[in-house]
Amino acid sequence: MRIAVAMSGGVDSSVTAKLLQKDGHEVVGFTMRQFDDVRFGFGKGEGLNQAILDAKNVCDYLGIEHHVIDLKSKFDEIVVQSFIKEYGSAKTPNPCTLCNPTIKWGAFLDAILALGADKIATGHYAGIVFQDGAYYLQKGIDSAKDQSYMLWGLSQFQLSKTVFPVGAMNKQEIRRIALESGIPVAAKKDSQEICFIRGKYQDFLKEVLEIKQGDITLPNGQVIGEHSGLPYYTIGQRKGLNTPWSDPLYVLSMDVEHNRLIVTDNPELLYLDEFLIENTNWFGSVPQDYREISVMIRYNSNPEGVASIIKEGERYRITMSKPKKSVTPGQSAVFYRRDLLIGGGVIV
Repeated sequence: MRIAVAMSGGVDSSVTAKLLQKDGHEVVGFTMRQFDDVRFGFGKGEGLNQAILDAKNVCDYLGIEHHVIDLKSKFDEIVVQSFIKEYGSAKTPNPCTLCNPTIKWGAFLDAILALGADKIATGHYAGIVFQDGAYYLQKGIDSAKDQSYMLWGLSQFQLSKTVFPVGAMNKQEIRRIALESGIPVAAKKDSQEICFIRGKYQDFLKEVLEIKQGDITLPNGQVIGEHSGLPYYTIGQRKGLNTPWSDPLYVLSMDVEHNRLIVTDNPELLYLDEFLIENTNWFGSVPQDYREISVMIRYNSNPEGVASIIKEGERYRITMSKPKKSVTPGQSAVFYRRDLLIGGGVIV
């Protein structure tokens, strides 16, 4: 097949290209330009320009074509603006879960297919399984690196056009292959941050939002301090409140209308056993038997058993088998049946 590899300039996508090439496929490297380094404050030797250069060097080394697809305007319109809007509404978004179905497997995949590719391959630690007439995501073998959570929004068509060659490997094995193959980025460190944020996300928000200080209150309305701006906080946060109190304080909720940060010294109040989700995506039918269903309420969180999933209009009410701490609006709730990802949605 003619397979387009989404080349990020990192070791995982580079080994992905090497493995597919070794298997005899016609491999072409593609990198998307989703933002401008200067606008987002990246300097020479870092940021997207460096990633594109690294990807090109790997493709040159492997003897395959490399193309860059410019998606800056669409990325800004969909991902960056949503990120700003969500934080402006005192939510804590996960931009990767939006970018994947709309940009990487949206506009990027469309462009790749239009150029004659049969499928797209990425270096994600995940797998794809087809059963009972539907595609499902599968957790990566390396549990410490599993990225299936970030992919819950992919459609059946998008999954049908995707391969994950490194999903059944661990990081050590991938590094070994890269070193033995002489791949130029074999020792490059993994990227852990939001791609378009350099440094602290608070500094970025300060430039794009009107940040207003306001009252810090207890649940009973008692004012005990002043916050620096609601976008700087998230549910369950303990550090950075800078409010003297006899016991540790935690962010309980945010009152956007009155610009108030509501905190508590009772951590038990942070636990919820039910919440709502919207913008849902189910692979196959909505589960009815919950005995083997678990939910993750943030990336790398411990999964919790599901007691029920009840449709309420366009939303679903999720009840867990036991309360979970810091259920945060804007984050993704992702559902698994053992190691199969069966759906997800955004916490309201």
